[in-house]
Amino acid sequence: MDDKSTIKGAYAEQILWLRAKDGDEVQRLVAVAALGMCRALVAGALSPAYACHRLFGPALLARLDQLDAHPALRHALHMATELEDVADLIPDKLASAIADVEAELLKALADLDPSDLAGEKWLVRAP
Repeated sequence: MDDKSTIKGAYAEQILWLRAKDGDEVQRLVAVAALGMCRALVAGALSPAYACHRLFGPALLARLDQLDAHPALRHALHMATELEDVADLIPDKLASAIADVEAELLKALADLDPSDLAGEKWLVRAP
């Protein structure tokens, strides 16, 4: 086995964990991840089906409800859960639907209390 295969195998077994402890930090992490997913959708790097399967689903909405998350964030993620249906049923409206999601996400980010840079990083080692 060559060095590249060994290195690739070692990384394949690692797990990436993102963690936010405070309610606002959780919302900020979700909003930033969702904005990145939207950018990938706009660029055509990911499909709406993939986005809805991986991030934009009912489980995330339920968690946001439990957190009593910002209304704009909940609204954005609710709209995002419908992107796969929009792509299938009215594909010419997909770009504007993604733009609407992004606008709500940015509104939520702007309304959240400012982040303290001294806080913990989101990327952590798996336990």
